[in-house]
Amino acid sequence: MASNNMYFKFLHLAQAVQKLPSFPEIDSVEERLLNVCASVWFSDMKISVTEIANMLPGTSERTSHRRIKSLLAKNMIILKNDDNDKRVKYIMPTQLADKYFKKMEDCLQLACR
Repeated sequence: MASNNMYFKFLHLAQAVQKLPSFPEIDSVEERLLNVCASVWFSDMKISVTEIANMLPGTSERTSHRRIKSLLAKNMIILKNDDNDKRVKYIMPTQLADKYFKKMEDCLQLACR
């Protein structure tokens, strides 16, 4: 049961971070989208707008595209054109997204203490 307590402690801390005025409010689909992107970025890979739209089970492609636009407006991601094919756009993190993930990492470390 102690491991459950760590998980709930992490959830509580993460919710507090998400309410900080230094970060924009993000909904559950945006959070999932960021988390999928982060796992790709962590592997030093790129993820395109088309790829991410197909990686969120239970979420339509249209909803994914709307959330990408929303995260762009919130300065959490940027789009970078492929060097060889200008039709392909890659989702990249901003400094704000990096700070957000660092705060989440801090929450995880605190929860594990």
